[in-house]
Amino acid sequence: MDALSTTDRTGTLAAEHLADLEARPLALNQASAADLSMIPGLSLRNAHRIVRHRAENGPFGALGALQTVEGIGPTTVHAVRPFLRLEAPTAPSVFPTFAAITSNLSVQLTQRVTRRLDLGRGFHGNQFLGPPGRLTTRLQLAHERRLQLALTLDKDPGEPIRWNPETQTYGFDHVTGSLTLRDLGRLETLVLGDFTAQFGRGVTLWQGLRFGKGRDPIAPPQAHGRGLRSYRSASETSFFRGAAATLGLPGALSLTAFVSRRHRDASIDSSFTGVDGPFPVRTVSGDGRHRTPSELARKGTFGETTSGGALEYRRSGLRLGVTGYHARFSRALRPGDRPYRQFRVTGHETSMIGAHGTAFLGDYTLFGEIARAPRGSYGGLLGGALNGEYADAVLLGRRYPPDFASFYGSAFGGGVQTQNETGVYTGLQLRVAPAWTLGAYFDQYRAPWLQFSIPRPSTGWEARLVLEHEPRPWLSSYLQVRVQEDDEGTEYQRGSRLLEGLHRKRRHSARWHTEYAFSDAFTVRTRLELSLHTSPEARSRGFFLAQGVRWTPTPVLTVDARTAIFDTEGFAARIYAYEHDLRYSFSAPVFFDRGRRSYLLVQYEPHPSLTLEAKYGVTSYENRSTIGSGLNQVEGSRRRALRLQVHWTL
Repeated sequence: MDALSTTDRTGTLAAEHLADLEARPLALNQASAADLSMIPGLSLRNAHRIVRHRAENGPFGALGALQTVEGIGPTTVHAVRPFLRLEAPTAPSVFPTFAAITSNLSVQLTQRVTRRLDLGRGFHGNQFLGPPGRLTTRLQLAHERRLQLALTLDKDPGEPIRWNPETQTYGFDHVTGSLTLRDLGRLETLVLGDFTAQFGRGVTLWQGLRFGKGRDPIAPPQAHGRGLRSYRSASETSFFRGAAATLGLPGALSLTAFVSRRHRDASIDSSFTGVDGPFPVRTVSGDGRHRTPSELARKGTFGETTSGGALEYRRSGLRLGVTGYHARFSRALRPGDRPYRQFRVTGHETSMIGAHGTAFLGDYTLFGEIARAPRGSYGGLLGGALNGEYADAVLLGRRYPPDFASFYGSAFGGGVQTQNETGVYTGLQLRVAPAWTLGAYFDQYRAPWLQFSIPRPSTGWEARLVLEHEPRPWLSSYLQVRVQEDDEGTEYQRGSRLLEGLHRKRRHSARWHTEYAFSDAFTVRTRLELSLHTSPEARSRGFFLAQGVRWTPTPVLTVDARTAIFDTEGFAARIYAYEHDLRYSFSAPVFFDRGRRSYLLVQYEPHPSLTLEAKYGVTSYENRSTIGSGLNQVEGSRRRALRLQVHWTL
């Protein structure tokens, strides 16, 4: 991964999700509670309150009528308004005619071209097989919510454009598409093509977008699965390919079934001689890069055939469900004999079954999920939340044993995998005054088994405190303090021997961010962040200061710019800072060493259906003669990038 300008997969999925919501807001009088809960600023509890109020009192006549729902005030309505629209309910059993579809068909086409202007060694030495630009094409056709057709084509920098069905390359390196039908009588959802499946709290089955710990201490631990959704991202991991459907049954029941077959990238262990048939796989890759012959050799070498489903009971105050899947592999998984890999999924197949539930009891919510892994171990989480007038709180306990190998799970926790972790999370948000909000969480966790580069069982904790102040609609700021302490692998000298062990590392960071809107046309943003990393071996500090402006001289033109200076004592004191990007994109560069970062983002709308975007960014270092490493290494102290995008809506 490029340490200078990383594009986090979760952040990219979030950016795509928000862009889709803005482009096609949810129908307030039809959206489910799971869909509504994905709107920023709207909790699952309040989403269920909206659905219950709609069922008991009829459809909403205006977006402002949301204030009549218990627990929802003007601030929440203002935050969710851009993602909602009013639409009269339609009879779910009537499929629209072809003429109705064509007369009310929404078409969106997005073409993005990005290119780094300072190229790495892989391009200069012709080791990369393709040109340096990245191309992304997105086509989406939709008739309201009921019919959606999506196609995404993507080629990473260095990947060739070629037609080679043997390596599943059809022009672009990554092709994903789907046809989705909704609300056809008892058929709630039907997806043909690429899709994600999210049920319960993610212990058993969760693919696609999930928010981790952040400034909001309440919503992430309570995230609930949205069921089946079409997959339209340029990210090449975490989705199924096949067919899936959800049927509504009598008695508030719904039944979901899916089948998937897709090929993923994997590293083959050709030295393994203990199994008949194809060579086994050591690791399944997720970066999706196919720039060199060795990377192309890994493409599509690991076949997965997965079938599964869920049975759910849904009432306004209670949700219960059972989820399960079974997956077979074209090659055996042999993760190797290193101790930290001991409990990973092995062999030609895996499966899991679990049960989840959510109960709404006035201002309180109880939720949980438990699942059984193939080795017979049980893992899960259990939590409770309070949604009060002046305070929100959540308490969540989780236990994922070392041998709890959840192949498709992505539950809330501190690690990447839903495995080898036990922890307790506490979150609190207080509305201390009309313009003041105080949020905090404390998460303590333990890994009872070894991890990569950590040769012993380890412990850690993380705390975050955020004070937000919005005295006027045109002025807002927040102060954030974060502390994280973990065990870290190290080596100790004992005579003539080196022994593996642990020591504690601690990372502190403090951030102040403010936004001031001089007018509807001009806004300034300032951010100051300090970091401190300490361990028995070293202490390093970091500094980051950024000044940004947003200028809209005319309704059709918006200019967003920022310049930042940073000075850190090495990578350990690194600082991440989100920056505005093209639609459907997410950018959070990581800053270390000493230098300057600037970017200019221009958005022009010559016509209501046409948006043109361009972004130029440059990062310069004062104390480096090369940037990056390996085939990505760039000679010099500067890295520049240009990003162009056209978005057309019919």
